[in-house]
Amino acid sequence: MVDVLHINDNKLLLRKEREQFASQGYAWLANESVHFDLGGDAQSSAIKRCRLAPQEINNRYWMQCDQSAISSNIAGMRHAADLIWQHLSQLKQQFNLDDLVLVVPSHYRSENLQLLLGVAKACDLRIRGLLNKASLALASGALSSDQANEGDYLHHDVQLHQTVSSRLTVADGSVTLGEVEIIQDVGIHLMQETLLKGLQHSFIQNDRFDPLHDASTEQQLFDQLPKIAEQIAAHGKANIGVEHQSKLHSTSLDTKEWQALLSGFTQRLAQASAGKTLIDLNSAFGSASLAGLDAAGIELVQGAPERDIDALISDAGDGRSVVYQTDVSLPSADRKTSHQPTPGAKPNASKEASVLGVASHAATHLLSAGKAIAISEAEVSMHDNSLSVKVGGAANVNNLLTGGQLFVMNDEGRTMLKPNDRLGSHLADGVITVIQVI
Repeated sequence: MVDVLHINDNKLLLRKEREQFASQGYAWLANESVHFDLGGDAQSSAIKRCRLAPQEINNRYWMQCDQSAISSNIAGMRHAADLIWQHLSQLKQQFNLDDLVLVVPSHYRSENLQLLLGVAKACDLRIRGLLNKASLALASGALSSDQANEGDYLHHDVQLHQTVSSRLTVADGSVTLGEVEIIQDVGIHLMQETLLKGLQHSFIQNDRFDPLHDASTEQQLFDQLPKIAEQIAAHGKANIGVEHQSKLHSTSLDTKEWQALLSGFTQRLAQASAGKTLIDLNSAFGSASLAGLDAAGIELVQGAPERDIDALISDAGDGRSVVYQTDVSLPSADRKTSHQPTPGAKPNASKEASVLGVASHAATHLLSAGKAIAISEAEVSMHDNSLSVKVGGAANVNNLLTGGQLFVMNDEGRTMLKPNDRLGSHLADGVITVIQVI
């Protein structure tokens, strides 16, 4: 059985033989070393430090999968690609990896895949296949049997900092990946922040204690979020406690309160859904997180699909290695398949434009929350630790770029915008996409 690594910036899932292991997409750059969450010592786990030392944590490198500059440390990490190399190297060592299939998100383009394959090669990993995550979910029977028919589908990949929406078509025994869009205001991190603020209000009301005022109690509360979700899913209520200065503070949260806190995200995903839709929460909070998304045609995906992967690789021919190309069927005509552009190949310009919604000339607009706003009219703000864009006020994109409050994630030293650029900030969470509207 081939080893399979499902890539998501919230949590990597590794299937080795018949076991599954998880590794959070957090890196702790601690002086002379870099630590990840590999199921070992909790004291050196990056996610156990994310609220205690946020300035030493990076949790964007798997989303970026490029050479975006990061805050360096003595260990010599300079780019997001360095962290990917370090994470893969540690996974290889801990789990004795050699041959590997990578399941990649739909927002990875040819340059991301080229870099990923290069990093894997530097780690002495033999990549036997690249599978598109959304296509694989459909091909592996993620939909219930009564839904698995030919037609158009939508797959929402809820990641840590964004949601990637993929449109797919099932026809003639194959799955074709179509348009890919980014929903920037739905992400696991934003959900976590909303839940923490809701719990903060509950603690203050019930115990006159603010758990977010101290980093230690904030980390305690953050660590409990998965357990709170499990209790709410199982019992309809969760009891939460944090210890501060040898005193235990407590509160509770029920299903109705949980759903009310996350209702904005539920509504946003529902609005972005059409027809037959899969929503992959990537192991975030289990089934409790988006309870209420029970509209016809919407199905929550739990866990990484496994069916067909071994058969797909074994059908690949000599060397048992395959990279899926756009609009190229797999060898077995009767099997549902997944597609992905070939690393190193230049995408067809018209195909690329139709998939990404951009052209390759001058940048004209910023894409945020599903709306395109002209750069000349766009005001970027950083309220509540989140990037947002609105029309009106003072257009400030160029000033923020030259002042360093915004940066081009794929080329931090550049301030001249180009289509496909992704803008980030060290002062707030979120990503703004630069496009051209003709």
